[in-house]
Amino acid sequence: MNPKMLFVGPLRDFSGYASASRDYVRALDSVGANLVTRDLRYDGGAYERTTKELAIAQNNAQNINIVIQQTTPNEMEHKPGCFNVGIFCWETDRLPEMWVQQLNRMDLVIVPCEDNLQVARKSGVIVPIEKVHYASDPSRYQKTVAPFVLPGAPDAFKLLAICQYSKKKGIDPLLKAYFSEFGDQDNTVLILKTYFGPSDGEDERQRMGRLIGVIKEAMRLKRYPRVQLIHGVSSFEEIERLYATADCYCLPSRGEGWGVPHFDALGYGLPAIATRGTGPEEFITPANGWLVDSHLSPCVDMPHPHDFMYTAKDNWHEPQVCDLRRCMREAYELWKGRDKSTKSKWGEMCRAAQNTVGNFTHRAIGEQLQSVIMKYYEMWRTVNVS
Repeated sequence: MNPKMLFVGPLRDFSGYASASRDYVRALDSVGANLVTRDLRYDGGAYERTTKELAIAQNNAQNINIVIQQTTPNEMEHKPGCFNVGIFCWETDRLPEMWVQQLNRMDLVIVPCEDNLQVARKSGVIVPIEKVHYASDPSRYQKTVAPFVLPGAPDAFKLLAICQYSKKKGIDPLLKAYFSEFGDQDNTVLILKTYFGPSDGEDERQRMGRLIGVIKEAMRLKRYPRVQLIHGVSSFEEIERLYATADCYCLPSRGEGWGVPHFDALGYGLPAIATRGTGPEEFITPANGWLVDSHLSPCVDMPHPHDFMYTAKDNWHEPQVCDLRRCMREAYELWKGRDKSTKSKWGEMCRAAQNTVGNFTHRAIGEQLQSVIMKYYEMWRTVNVS
């Protein structure tokens, strides 16, 4: 039996959530699932579908057996007569009560990391919950793209951070650690690729520059290492060039359900630095990067349209700046000590980073995702289908 599945998610957007949605669809397709997709639109992205993705999107949505929704739980809808699967991720230690209510209307909940699974249980989700990692295609990281040329820093150690600006992403501890750890004697540059919203312009770029200036002023240092600010929404090709330009990825987010940019960095052969206790702990190890020590701290200064999200009743993982400094320094010293020998420690980490993504192929994750869904679907059928 090959039940018909409807997958609903932000499949045309450019967010990490959208990227994960597309890869779950590809994973299910790789194992022969009977699929049809429908789009949710949040950020106005214009991802161009492949021929296969377009064909799946054009399939009819009649006689659906299984409905899979990858969105925030408050937007999930229970479809009568179908087996309902909700996929989501989250970044704090508590789910909003409204989310719990909606998730408990699903027949199965899927999350990408162990932290999300434990948080959902602790918050009161009582329906079956399973962890299924995000999927990826290792071949997509093998493209040959030209790196950007940074004026005055052709041979510098280049740290890269990519994110939409918010308190959650940890740009403030990143800058505090970077500014306090490196000085004139160090040949480094931090490439900070960020934006506030899809329609950002010059005013927003200047605002980001002022935020960096406020941190510098508060630190009261005489000299600061270089920062290359790249502000605004970039194309997929420009993002690939940023990874090709960098030596190490570093973003100490206070919360990540998975960490798509961290994972992509590994795929491009960049050792990565992330915060312990967050989603990247699923794939960052001492062999391919660093996990920064953290402690739970109340969510503060995280505006959101919904007043029940990111309140101080929630906690997230506050990265310890001194340990972040240690990780940055260790990465820099290993990079400096690299040589043309294939046995250098830095070279080994880069190879380990690239090899890691091979554990998360569409086929491997597709088999697991299909197995999990079918296991609970068959149990549901025995009760709900005569």
